[in-house]
Amino acid sequence: MFSPEIRIPDLPPGHRQASPWFVRSVMAVYTRRTRAVTVHNAMVRLRGGRWFLIVGYAVVCSLILSCPFVTQHTEALAQTDAPDTDILDLTSLNIRLSQWAIHPPQHLVHEVVTLPPSVRATRTRVAPSPKAAVLEDNHHNRALIVSVLDDDRLQVAVLADIDFASTIPFVTACAGDRGCAYDRRQVTGGLGCVAICIQRALDPSRQP
Repeated sequence: MFSPEIRIPDLPPGHRQASPWFVRSVMAVYTRRTRAVTVHNAMVRLRGGRWFLIVGYAVVCSLILSCPFVTQHTEALAQTDAPDTDILDLTSLNIRLSQWAIHPPQHLVHEVVTLPPSVRATRTRVAPSPKAAVLEDNHHNRALIVSVLDDDRLQVAVLADIDFASTIPFVTACAGDRGCAYDRRQVTGGLGCVAICIQRALDPSRQP
């Protein structure tokens, strides 16, 4: 940016005071030059503002167009690193007790196993006693359902591809050691006690 330099011509010799005509002439020149500088500065600012807007618009458009590609790449990485939640995790089985009988659809049942008569689940002190126990992992993939029959026998509906029959000796011994037939506590006794034994039997980290 520049500012105009106003040069006032020297007065003729012998004159100490400028005439009105001289003052008006000088002011007119100053006004014209000032207006020219103002217009020039305005044009420079306008050009700079337009250039800034063009660059900013190009950057914004680039970011908007790149967002879908970044999102797709992030989702692909997340799917690659995420574990498969459809696979049953026997190391994190949870026990959910139900006061009502649960009858799973037949096409989901791999096999039905009745536990030996020595494996009993006594009724809890506080009624009603649980009628079923569901063993499932943290992603709600069900392993099996233990149900109490009308004659107090225990029946297991296996819902996963596991060899449950091989765990019956461990479950029988565990239920006897824990006293499931006599433990009447609300959660860890009765059917909950037998479910805990089954949970331990299915744990792959269990020592044989």
